[in-house]
Amino acid sequence: MNHLGRRSFLLGSAGVAGAAALPGTASAAEEGGAGTQVMANAVGYEAVGPKRVIFASQSQWSGPGGFRVVDNLTGAVMFRGQAKPAVTVEDWRKDQFPEVPDFYRVGDFSPVTKPGEYVVIAESGAASWPFRIDQNLLERFTLPAVVHFFKESRSSGQFDKADRSLAVGTTGQRWDAHGGWYDAAADWGKHFTQLSGLSYFNTLSIPLTAWVLFAAHGNLDRRKDTNFVSLTTWLLDEAFFGADYLVRTHVPGKSFYSGVSQPEDDNLDVDPTLRKLNTKQVNHREGGGAAIAALARASTYGISGEYTPAEYLAAAKDAFAFLQANNTDMTNDKKENIQDDYNALLAATELFKATKDAQYQQVADARAASLTSRLAGWQKYHDYWRADAVDRPYFHPSDAGLPVVSLLSYVDIASDAVKAKVLSVVRKSLEFELAVTAEVPNPFGYARQLIQGREGNRYTGFFMPHDIAPRSDDIWWQGENARIASLASAARHAARYFDDAFAARLRAYAQDQLNWILGVNPYATCMLEGPGRSVPLYLEYANNDPAGSWRWLRWPGGIVNGITGKSEDGRGLQWDPGRAATGPNTDWRWLEQWLPHTTWYLHAVTARI
Repeated sequence: MNHLGRRSFLLGSAGVAGAAALPGTASAAEEGGAGTQVMANAVGYEAVGPKRVIFASQSQWSGPGGFRVVDNLTGAVMFRGQAKPAVTVEDWRKDQFPEVPDFYRVGDFSPVTKPGEYVVIAESGAASWPFRIDQNLLERFTLPAVVHFFKESRSSGQFDKADRSLAVGTTGQRWDAHGGWYDAAADWGKHFTQLSGLSYFNTLSIPLTAWVLFAAHGNLDRRKDTNFVSLTTWLLDEAFFGADYLVRTHVPGKSFYSGVSQPEDDNLDVDPTLRKLNTKQVNHREGGGAAIAALARASTYGISGEYTPAEYLAAAKDAFAFLQANNTDMTNDKKENIQDDYNALLAATELFKATKDAQYQQVADARAASLTSRLAGWQKYHDYWRADAVDRPYFHPSDAGLPVVSLLSYVDIASDAVKAKVLSVVRKSLEFELAVTAEVPNPFGYARQLIQGREGNRYTGFFMPHDIAPRSDDIWWQGENARIASLASAARHAARYFDDAFAARLRAYAQDQLNWILGVNPYATCMLEGPGRSVPLYLEYANNDPAGSWRWLRWPGGIVNGITGKSEDGRGLQWDPGRAATGPNTDWRWLEQWLPHTTWYLHAVTARI
């Protein structure tokens, strides 16, 4: 039988005359009688670009693996192909919950470029869900919802009213910190970062979102496509909304307040009057660098939000000067690392672009030199980013692609000689990403990583360990859709700088990450709310209520945390196992929408130039 986990999905007809099976259902014609699932991107594929589909089965099969791509409206066969021989992912096969198929074959139908609606049908008759092929496919059919996700995530109503006069910790002071975006579906606080007590895992939130909104606007604007007029307008409106919040949380002569906390009671009460502004101010790796970059970018437009371009720039320059002198002392361990390099590089780069002031060029050059010196080797692995001063591998739960993204932003202001060196380093680092991803059978092309565990042991794997980022009252781990979208961003952005063969490999790697988010994964689940198959209901069990509350609502355009490893070291495979398996109030690890996931997805989609 074919195991679909503890939650099953209603399956619809493929809509093609003569199709022998509903999408994803078993077919007796398949060898071994085990059935086949056909997993395609639930939204679709760009007309010119890589197109892969996965055929999954619970038992091994050795037939020829033929498949056809069929026009879903006319029934015409547009392409016939042969899937690659079946492979299994041993890491997932040994430890998975809920169960997924164990054997996978990959079919490629990249030659199909004609816009339309299609299904892929296996020899058994099992078919995929219908999907589109079109130009600007993801821009057209996902970005309208994605941009509005940010608007829906705005702090508003009574929360916004409370934020206009917030208590600053226990100091007795009040501060206007209204605006900004909620952190997640179940966190109505507003954060620059999380995990600030750690050295290597600061996850960027509001400042990164503000910068990405401006960067996404620039990416689309450069393409001079009139179809993007509304999108670019919305992006700029939302970007300035974020920049306004950054100005308000800037402390004159210093940095930025780190965020607004929102206490929540177990009885599900959420009282806006309990909100407080955290007294902690951020360093570069806690969001200071990204905030400066966003504000500098905001100052370059002929329009603005609630502040003038000069005010955005003044706040950016003021905070940058303070962090230049104090950043190291503000870190948790009094040591700068790779995160400081790439965040400060982004800040200095955007300041130079906005001002043409040589002091910012000099800082950017120095940070780029430090970052490009960070390629390291260990055993058979080479050219991975090192996080520390020795050879600790850099791996990150949400911003893994940011070293490359920051360098590619910098090459616009680098000299020709420095640009060539930077691009050489970028290529080597991405060659490592491609190599470690292909190190084991990996039919989905999911981005793997070199990990250093809590006790210092090193290994490669698919997912973040569960014990690598402990908080005082919790162990923080969750799905990694932001991480893989950030790597897709880096690869898609880099592809424009390299030869056709390497660029094609990068685009395929990036597409695999987006495919995973949009339904080509072992659970055949589209994790972008709206299109494709819905993710399971997100429940919270207050006061041990067995029925659970569905109060945490998700918004269209938002991306949930995603699939994780099952074991403590990140090995295995797990997706929303439910209360019976992991206890109450754990669904958030897989099902909560989090700001960085959608932020990096937006950047990845618009980086395709």
